[in-house]
Amino acid sequence: MRKLWAFLKRRIFLKHILATLLLGGVLNAIVLLFYYEFKKKAQSDQVAAEVATIANRIAGPLAELVEVGNFAQATSLLAVYSGFPYVICAEQRLERSLETLVSWPAIGCDKINKSGLDIVVSVPTAAGPATMLVRIDQEILNNELKTEVSVVVLLGILGGFALILAGAAAFLWLINRPLGQMLKAIERFEQYDDPKIVPYESEDEIGKVVQSYNSMLDREVERVNEIREAHHQIVASVNYATRIQQGLLPTTSQCEDAFADFAVIWEPRDLVGGDIYWIKTDGPITTLALIDCTGHGVPGGFMTMLAIATLERLYFENETLSPSLALSKLSDLTRALLNQDTANGTSNDGMDAAICQIDSAKGVATFAGARMSLLVKSKIGIDRIRGDKLSIGYVDTPIGPKFLEHEVQIDQITDFFVSTDGLIDQLGGEKRLAFGFQRIVSVFEQEEWSCSEDLLSAIHSAFQDYSTNEERLDDLTMIAFRTARNTD
Repeated sequence: MRKLWAFLKRRIFLKHILATLLLGGVLNAIVLLFYYEFKKKAQSDQVAAEVATIANRIAGPLAELVEVGNFAQATSLLAVYSGFPYVICAEQRLERSLETLVSWPAIGCDKINKSGLDIVVSVPTAAGPATMLVRIDQEILNNELKTEVSVVVLLGILGGFALILAGAAAFLWLINRPLGQMLKAIERFEQYDDPKIVPYESEDEIGKVVQSYNSMLDREVERVNEIREAHHQIVASVNYATRIQQGLLPTTSQCEDAFADFAVIWEPRDLVGGDIYWIKTDGPITTLALIDCTGHGVPGGFMTMLAIATLERLYFENETLSPSLALSKLSDLTRALLNQDTANGTSNDGMDAAICQIDSAKGVATFAGARMSLLVKSKIGIDRIRGDKLSIGYVDTPIGPKFLEHEVQIDQITDFFVSTDGLIDQLGGEKRLAFGFQRIVSVFEQEEWSCSEDLLSAIHSAFQDYSTNEERLDDLTMIAFRTARNTD
């Protein structure tokens, strides 16, 4: 029943037919009720008029026949009422004595055991005023009336159905047809992106609706084409920006030359992102920086260009710059370049960062972090070195911020891991909690990984399983590298 109702609600033609049947049925019932009452009164008036007319015509001859004692002929004359199937009996009486002069049938109305409607008509006779009583069988009259009304009802139903069919045909042709064409055109446009003008012309309301739709479709097609062109240009620009940003990343040969083993997963949430990493090697010293800039997408991409350019400038001016001092200068220069160190600044952007500097000759790795941590796995176990809880470059970042440096002695083989918060803060699991560092440590502890690439692959797989049903919140970058002390 619900499916039928849902189907009916989606079909205007069926709703139109049902409404027509209901309203037509109610109106027909009211009209037939008034018609029945009208015909009933008209029938009663007509019967009374017929009886009175006949009574006045036969009253005189009937009285004369009675006066001369010819009752047989008087009864035959009164039998004229037998031609009316609704007359039960008839008799003539004197008004003064109420004596019955003659009756039909001969036994008289009083002895006929059948009730009816008595119609009494006063008639003049030679013997004095008399009354003519005619008893009417109302059941016969009612049956005749019902038969007549039934015929009218049947004709009304047939006529109503004829009108409904005619109205349905007109509705289908004049209303449903153009609306159906317009609906198909709309669905085709929505599903297949294929705009199609509705071929219907008329000056009525439906025609005006179709014309309005066609006009709106023309404007929509023009607008969509403009949007597509703009989107194409934007995507082309962003794709080009993607190539530019990828060009800022260290090359494979740079990474292989800098570390004994190196792997990276760099996944911007959009085509371009706010994560970037940078490597510089100068003799036995290799500096690795991982930077997570404000935002993602195009704004984050702009910030990464600023960060890389600033790092290049800093290490061009001082190749031995320590990680903590590099973070401090990066913060001050970012604030200055974005005018965030003045009262007129309109932005408040910055970055989190981690810089790890490896001196293979001394066998020492120096780390400083701004809201980033470094995982170190050596023969003594796994250690998490936490960065300072201070971001760099923002308006509220102090001038010349101080960052704590951590030194790690490099064993024969030491594994390092660093990532942006796109990994750590990603929601997932049944309780929608952050991925966190502990799950990364658990993957670290599973086995002795033969290479950094296998380690990152395992972490990335665990990350994807954990966040399967969640939308990616941020850019994701994670780096694993292995160093070996240079004993030459």
